[in-house]
Amino acid sequence: MRQSRPRRSTTLGSLLAVSLLLGSAAAVNASEFPPGKEGYHSYTELTAEVAAVAAAHPGIVSRFSIGQSYKGRELWAVKISDNVAIDEPEPEVLFDAGHHADEHMGTEMTLHILHWLADGYGVDARITNIVDTREIWIVFLVNPDGAEFDIKNDRFHFWRKNRQPTPGSSSIGTDLNRNYGYRWGGGGKTSTNPQAITYRGPSAFSSPEDRAMRDFLASRVVDGRQQIRAGVTFHEYGRLVMWPYGYTKRNVPSDMTRDDHAALAKIGRHMAATNGYRPQQASDLYITSGTSRDFEYGTYRIFSYTFELSIKDYPDDSRIEAETGRNKEAALYLMERAWCPLGALGAAVKTARCGAFDDDLEVSRGWQVDPDDTDTARAGARFTRSNPEPTRRHGKKQLGKPTSGSRAYVTGAPAGASATAHDLDGRTTIRSPEIQMAAAAGQRLTFRYVFAHSATSTAADSLRAFVERENGSQAEVFTVLGTPTDVDGVWLAGSISLDAYVGESVRLRFVAVDGGAPNLLEVELDDIRVTRPN
Repeated sequence: MRQSRPRRSTTLGSLLAVSLLLGSAAAVNASEFPPGKEGYHSYTELTAEVAAVAAAHPGIVSRFSIGQSYKGRELWAVKISDNVAIDEPEPEVLFDAGHHADEHMGTEMTLHILHWLADGYGVDARITNIVDTREIWIVFLVNPDGAEFDIKNDRFHFWRKNRQPTPGSSSIGTDLNRNYGYRWGGGGKTSTNPQAITYRGPSAFSSPEDRAMRDFLASRVVDGRQQIRAGVTFHEYGRLVMWPYGYTKRNVPSDMTRDDHAALAKIGRHMAATNGYRPQQASDLYITSGTSRDFEYGTYRIFSYTFELSIKDYPDDSRIEAETGRNKEAALYLMERAWCPLGALGAAVKTARCGAFDDDLEVSRGWQVDPDDTDTARAGARFTRSNPEPTRRHGKKQLGKPTSGSRAYVTGAPAGASATAHDLDGRTTIRSPEIQMAAAAGQRLTFRYVFAHSATSTAADSLRAFVERENGSQAEVFTVLGTPTDVDGVWLAGSISLDAYVGESVRLRFVAVDGGAPNLLEVELDDIRVTRPN
């Protein structure tokens, strides 16, 4: 993490400008919520307040829209960071609210986070450090059309969905938290009936609001790697802290690793201990599919949580301060923890998994296959990030189980009609995204590998690892060669010192070659990491 920048202080003039603008907005729109609920922010009030805070803190708060709702309302968001106009290589965190129109407390929660960070910068040392070393994104109201309809004519309409008509139906609205693409259309508390409050939509991402969220998340993929590491989506009600998944009752399904599950649960329980909520896996409440939480984790491995605020629906506005305030410590903790969520599992895991690079290969994180367009292996036998099928020939050759989760880089994932149907012939290469090495000794390249072959193998068969510098030069740091013996597949460990590259920007390259007479050769790679300095 970078050193903290000099603190900035908010000027009295800026504070007065914000106060006047907010007061004016509140006076104009005080009647938009029903009596007793005027403390909540309508869309107009929200728009004015976010604009005012951004104007008062231009050095650390930048306002923008991620897209528009069905009815054309801007989906307002902010970025908060010390150099807010620069995309820095800092851990990123996302907070959002208002997927469900009738859950107004969520928007209040995001506004409070905005104020804690903006008003606390340069005043509170902890908040200043967070803003100096993180990039925080807040989307305040994903479903403004539904939220405005819910308070129309000074009364609540108990409306949940957006306001998009359903094709071929007279029904209005899609449940935005059932419309995301990951496991869309699965079972549980979701519906194919356009009249249902949990209607999932005619197809994944059929709602413009969810497409805007999808596209914003995709925009945070830099050099092939998602920059957002953790987040909370705020809902109402039940006082719950929930982690993935919602689509299955299994604690560790095939699309999750044991380390991830353990860290998700540990962080979730810690946050619940600070706010008094009940911690649980999302599916312990009920099965859901097509949620934003499952999409963020399943697609990008964002450590995404759902907070269910309040103990009842439509709480009085007198409860806003207490309900949001009880979540301050949890929000700040998650922002701090985002530098490496897996580090919550202890010192040993922190050393192994919180270094300059960590890839269990479960999701796409920027590797290139055949980066120089010089590989000679046929397409079906080149490295692919896959769930391999097992093969046998005088014993196991390609193993059907990666070392973690269900994905590894393998040479020819299908088994085929025979063990040699998809084995490697020729050369195949993978190249990592750019890795910024820490400026300290003690870092190591670690990985797991399989190098299995038949008895006709020779030293022309190989698996090699290289470290590539910014100038394009490569240094071979690991080599295993074939031998004229039958070698069965088994997961082995590689560990190489990277002290020669301290402080440099490098890439990793793995090259597998079947270079001799035709023979059976299988190569697999998994859990590729650069460890922390010890």
